[in-house]
Parts: sequence; structure tokens; C-alpha cells
Amino acid sequence: MSAEGRFTPGYTVRRSSRRRTIEIQVRPDSVRVLAPARVAQSRIDQLVRQKTDWIITRQRELRLRVPVSSAPVLLDQGSQLFWLDEPLILEVAVDQPETCVHLSPGSIKLALSRRIRKPRSDAIKEQLELWYRAQAQDYFQQRVSAWSAHMKLSPTAVVVRSYRRKWGCCNSRGVVSFNWLLIMAPASIIDYVIVHELSHLKQMNHSPRFWQEVTRYYPDYADAKAWLNSSGTRLQWPPADINSGT
Repeated sequence: MSAEGRFTPGYTVRRSSRRRTIEIQVRPDSVRVLAPARVAQSRIDQLVRQKTDWIITRQRELRLRVPVSSAPVLLDQGSQLFWLDEPLILEVAVDQPETCVHLSPGSIKLALSRRIRKPRSDAIKEQLELWYRAQAQDYFQQRVSAWSAHMKLSPTAVVVRSYRRKWGCCNSRGVVSFNWLLIMAPASIIDYVIVHELSHLKQMNHSPRFWQEVTRYYPDYADAKAWLNSSGTRLQWPPADINSGT
């Protein structure tokens, strides 16, 4: 509660001598402020008070994103997977000379090497995840390059990694990172996330100027945000059993 009697969210502070701006990171149950080493604490307090309504709204949005507890499936012959929102059927062949994954119309074909000694279900899950991550890295690299040229921006690196509760990130060093699970989403949704993160290279915040930048290159961003809020929970690994009724 602030001195004026208005509720102010609690938060932690992380300072860095390399940072030049203040950033507020919002999670479903916590708030963290990244700040330059010498910025006054009173300035941080003031900014958090000013952003209270946005912080509360953002936390509500993030809590809605947390995946509903669903029954994970054991991946095997006939399992359904997604690639750029296209449903695909998994085909598995065991006791093969080499392990490889091949994408075909309507299916993903996985060959498991006879040298693999892990249980079948573990091997399938592991090899498919490795393949998905590698493909996601290539895809995001290509799309970020295209959008960067269009937006006249120059990110320092493109990283694909795991995130529990967010789809992307842009840090003060110019590195843009993306959740590899997005490779299962529609291409248009991926483009929105890329434009969103690249826009942070100009505006390291979610101010009106930031959203103006997003709108300039992705006018339908509200639809993409709505898709992520309503359908993003199915982007899980291993996939949830959509017929489990949970």
C-alpha cells in the first residue's frame, strides 16, 4: 500500500551496471524490476506505482495462460502432433540403422536407431523434442531475418529455448529469444511474437509508443494476442491429451 493509500504491488529489484533503462518483469505471482545500478530507489517506487494498473492487468492475463492440468500422452504410433498448426500423425519405425525424423504431408516419420537403449516412450519423446527444437531454431532465424530487414532493425542474436510462462523475450543486449513450442502454432502467430519482440529493440517497455510500433508492422496484433490467450495452452510438450476431458 502506498503512502497515498493506494495498493502498490510488491516487487524485487535486480540492479546492473550495464543496464541503462528500467524494466518491469511481470509473472503470475511476482514482479521483478531490472534497473541501472545507480538509479534512485524512489524512482523505482514511483514507476511501479504509476504502472500498478498495468501490472495487475498483466498478472491476470498471465494467470489465464497457465496450462490447465491435462493428461500428457505417451507419444507413439498414431499420436497427433502439430507443425505450424497443421495436425500430423506420428509414424514410428524401430530397429533402424540411424535415428532420423522426416516431415511428410500429414505425418511425421521417426526412425529410431537400434543402438538406442532407452525405453521406447522416452526415446520417442526425446528424439522428437530434439528435432522440434532444431527446426524451430532454423525457422525463427529465417523469420527474424526477414522481419528485421523489413523493420530496419538488427538483433544481436536469435535464441530458441524453453519458457514456462512466456512466448518470447528481448533483452538489453539486443538478443531476441523465443519459446520453441511456438513452432506448433500458426505461422501468423509466430510472426506476431517476432514483431512484438523486435519492437522492444526500439521501446524496451509496453508503452503506447511500443504498441504503435507493433501496430505499424502487425495491425492485427489483438487477434494474435487473443489466440495465444485462448489456444496457447495447447502448446505443450509432450502434447496434452485433448480427449482426456480434463
